[in-house]
Amino acid sequence: MQILSGQQSSPAFGSIGRLAVLPVFFNLRNKRGIVAGGTAAAAWKAELLSAAGGDVHVYAEIVSEEMSALIAAGICTHHAQPWSPASLESAAIAVADAANDVEARAFANAAEKAGVPCNVIDQPEFCQFQFGSIVNRSPVVVGISTDGAAPILGQAIRRRIESVLPASLSAWAQLAQRLRGRISEILLPGTQRRVFWEHLVDRAFGTDPAPHDEASLIAKAMQINGNKAALAGSLNIISVASDDPELMTLKAMRLLQMADVIIHSPQICPMVLQLGRREAKRLLANESGDDVMENLQSAGKHVVFLSRS
Repeated sequence: MQILSGQQSSPAFGSIGRLAVLPVFFNLRNKRGIVAGGTAAAAWKAELLSAAGGDVHVYAEIVSEEMSALIAAGICTHHAQPWSPASLESAAIAVADAANDVEARAFANAAEKAGVPCNVIDQPEFCQFQFGSIVNRSPVVVGISTDGAAPILGQAIRRRIESVLPASLSAWAQLAQRLRGRISEILLPGTQRRVFWEHLVDRAFGTDPAPHDEASLIAKAMQINGNKAALAGSLNIISVASDDPELMTLKAMRLLQMADVIIHSPQICPMVLQLGRREAKRLLANESGDDVMENLQSAGKHVVFLSRS
């Protein structure tokens, strides 16, 4: 095994790769959303904004059958008139199905002046944000974007993710929401809380939580709180045989996600390092100093050493 030093590895190793777009999630609860146009495409966007908690207002003189059904169901408020710059006042988000480039440009300019993020359906040059494919296990929501390059690929990815995320994940995430405040009172930040949440995650990919699970999870938190071993550091050595991150074992990926510190040989591929927890400190192994791992472990850190086999 190489002797280690505290030399920080190159930032490029631990940084996220280049993103075509920035994935963000809007909180639209009780916020005003504007949809300009009454088409079927506009109706889908109106329903999406409403599903996210938005107070959706539709501006259109003529509405499609799909939009009419949403209006009748009370999902959105209909204004039987064209949109205007005044329509965008106090809005948090704005979407339009524009009839032509002139209307699209006018809508995008008005939204920009009002400081409202906007999307013009199927006209990316007038969009400040894009809608991706969605996997809904709310409050867990997965968004998928191909930056407009291959929408069919995005849909295929969504189907793959749908097949591996059980419907029970939604109920477990809701339970986690209810427990968060209580767990923060019982457990210290850092290792204790991470041990608890990893325990919950282990159970989240099975069946729906049972009525007694909330109490049993609180009991688990109390057990962790009283267990000094939960605060002890650990050292795990992982031998990496390939630059392909998909060939890493599930156990190896889990250890990387739990690590406070990742120490690695120079031969480890950056893509493998990116599997680690983003907050984990990354140290490069070399030939000087022989007590870094021991000191980190003694300080209660979870250390992973990646060596090339």
